[in-house]
Amino acid sequence: MKYLLLLLLLTACQSKENPLTVIDVIDGDTIQLNTGEIVRLICIDAPEKNEEGYLQSQQALQEIVQDKNITLEKDTSERDKYGRLLRYVYANGKDVGAEMIRTGYAEVFQYGPDTKKCEEYREVEGRFKVL
Repeated sequence: MKYLLLLLLLTACQSKENPLTVIDVIDGDTIQLNTGEIVRLICIDAPEKNEEGYLQSQQALQEIVQDKNITLEKDTSERDKYGRLLRYVYANGKDVGAEMIRTGYAEVFQYGPDTKKCEEYREVEGRFKVL
């Protein structure tokens, strides 16, 4: 009975936005979902258009998330000043932000109150940073 109640509670607590599909990768830290929402990955930063490494970063993120079901996790803020959802993103059980840092296509970027995973990402960045 305890397990049934726990299962019901976990099911009820799951966000309505999960799972979702990525239909476009805008750059190395921004994606578009099948719902039309634009999502900015929290705690990472990747090169912007016209910056060195932009295409490589964008392609790396495409490899991880394009046309895949993903799960989103909210930190503190709902949206940034541009109206994008702010979320941690998971694909196939992998933390996409950590993977982008691990592969060197993004770096840790702490901004505002959304910092829950920034320290964890710093540890990943430190382990894989080339000297």
